[in-house]
Amino acid sequence: MKTLFAGVAIAALTITPVSAQLADDTQAVAPVAPVIVSPEQTAPEPVELKPLILKSGTPLKLAVAKEVNSSTHDAGDMFGLTVLEDVRVGDTVVIPSGTPASAEITWRTGKGAFGKSGKLEFSMRSVELDGQSIPITGNFRQEGEGNTVATGVGVLAIGVFAGFITGKRARLPMGRELLSQVAQPLEFSPDGSLSPSFDSESAMAAALADTPLGQCKAEAETISKPKKRQKALKKCYKKRME
Repeated sequence: MKTLFAGVAIAALTITPVSAQLADDTQAVAPVAPVIVSPEQTAPEPVELKPLILKSGTPLKLAVAKEVNSSTHDAGDMFGLTVLEDVRVGDTVVIPSGTPASAEITWRTGKGAFGKSGKLEFSMRSVELDGQSIPITGNFRQEGEGNTVATGVGVLAIGVFAGFITGKRARLPMGRELLSQVAQPLEFSPDGSLSPSFDSESAMAAALADTPLGQCKAEAETISKPKKRQKALKKCYKKRME
């Protein structure tokens, strides 16, 4: 009988640890509740950025890059300018300051006898951006060496007003400030770069076609004989076209 009780006791001691171990294992492999992702936690869809549009007529502040005068320049000559201030669409710079630009002398006379001043008439032509020519507008007249430049709508005074000075060559000193405007609406990428679809050649041709000088030159270009064509082109600059 003692032997029977001893066997039961030993069996109890042997089984108890195994039961405890099974309980521990059951707790260790308890299933984990699935994580539910709410709609608010999903990644947002990327926002499509729209192109930037620079409106026609947007003003440009320019400065003469190198002196121009009626003694050294003639009708048909181009001269350089520089953009003085950033041009922006919203907060994005699309035409930075320092961008080169150009103008064309459309009519010129040297200083004459009896105190007559030399005269220059010139028109804004383009801003050179990313290897492309962007058409701009603006017509001006410089007479003598005064600090004023006449425009089609009056007189644009830069610096001290001195009126027209007679008996002098027409002179535009380096740094002379002039106002121009963008000739056509322009599309830019969201980062401010000129749209790849921009066609510089077509844009410049369209802008020039709107001017009397451009129309005269286009007509002259239809002449087949070179000498007659050149003669016709020179006549375009002898008339006050703009």
